[in-house]
Amino acid sequence: MLKVLMEFRKGILFVRLFGVLNNQTIEIFKVEVKEVIYRVGIKFVVININGLEEINEIGVKEIRSLRNSLIKSKGELFLFGGEIKELKHLVKLENELNVFERVVI
Repeated sequence: MLKVLMEFRKGILFVRLFGVLNNQTIEIFKVEVKEVIYRVGIKFVVININGLEEINEIGVKEIRSLRNSLIKSKGELFLFGGEIKELKHLVKLENELNVFERVVI
């Protein structure tokens, strides 16, 4: 199961993911996150993965796809939290994304 919580503040969409992001839950991510971003035209997104228990290659590809789309529209994707070994290992996202352990506002 994947649960998505979103909040839009000061031009930035904050997305919190809870549960599992895999083949069975990827449609939830596509509909609840990606379609909203594309429909509204949001350019800056922070995804908090601290609540994810598992992610597979399909989930990683969707995050990478979202990042590429945002860059094309002169936006940016930031990844926050979590120690999901698979995420960093599968695509070496720490070299491609701005990855933060914590944010102080």
